[in-house]
Amino acid sequence: MKYIDFFKNFSGLKTSGIYLFDSKEEYLNTTIIEEAERLINIKDFNLIKIKGETDFDTIKNTYETYPVMEDRKIIIWQNIDLSKDGVKNYKEILDKLGEDAKDFPPCASFLIFSDTKPFKGKFYKEIAKNGTIVEIDRLNNNELRSFIGRRFIKNNKKISNKYIDEIINRFSYLSYNSEIDLFEIVNSVDKIISNSNDEIIKKEDIDDQLDQVLNLNIFNLTDAIASKNIKEALKTLLLMEKSGEDLFMIYHMLIRQFRILTAVKSLTEANFNDSFIMKASQIGSFELRKAKANIRNYSLDELIDINERLMDMEIRSKSEAFDMKDELMKLIAFVGI
Repeated sequence: MKYIDFFKNFSGLKTSGIYLFDSKEEYLNTTIIEEAERLINIKDFNLIKIKGETDFDTIKNTYETYPVMEDRKIIIWQNIDLSKDGVKNYKEILDKLGEDAKDFPPCASFLIFSDTKPFKGKFYKEIAKNGTIVEIDRLNNNELRSFIGRRFIKNNKKISNKYIDEIINRFSYLSYNSEIDLFEIVNSVDKIISNSNDEIIKKEDIDDQLDQVLNLNIFNLTDAIASKNIKEALKTLLLMEKSGEDLFMIYHMLIRQFRILTAVKSLTEANFNDSFIMKASQIGSFELRKAKANIRNYSLDELIDINERLMDMEIRSKSEAFDMKDELMKLIAFVGI
């Protein structure tokens, strides 16, 4: 079942049984949980939230007891890891849940949200047979345009399709393997709404907020470069240029990213702990995780060569005719070798 079909049934109180969410978009998970809050009036008895590790008796008690003064109850189980490596930690619970899925109380909807993509093993197949797998994909271009438009309408604002397209173009949400999610888009859209004094959104209302999107796009560019995905890196670079991003700013951000990768690679090979690496590299835990995922693609010598090329670009940019777009494309090709 797709997200939109589930949500229509859910909002209409037409769901029952066990639902396992195979989701690629955390924001849409939260919309379902928020809708559950709206649907249930007596929340202490009829909206049960279970977070993390628990036991089967606790879970079973939630759906075996009847709702109080309402026709339905909703149970949400979240903050769990049902990936291939993590699902074994819940084996006893999942085996029993799989059995109960065959004859589940019609007054209860049991929603399971894994923090990771759920493994398509025994439990997944059992729910596919006797419950419902809800597939939540990232939005395509038309869905994203509609999503953004509805958010403005919800807040009594009018915006032209041209400006919606400009918002989309300034993000790389639609790029392959993009790490930008709907939370980030919603955050920017809400800032545009709050900073607009008129009913109709004007260009100047969006420009200030969209200028901040560069920091999000740069992660996708550096991720593509670091994974040696030349095609995706070039696509992201050209998208950023088309959106009016300053290519020299992109260049200086790449300098910073490859300095971080070099420092993390060197310190990791020297067996320093994460706390020391973050302090020495002046980065947080998020950037450290991304750097550690990317340094496997390079030897330390390769990273040093890239840093030398970046420095050479800076020298040449000050002493000769210099086309930054062409140089960045050459850099991407060089890194991808």
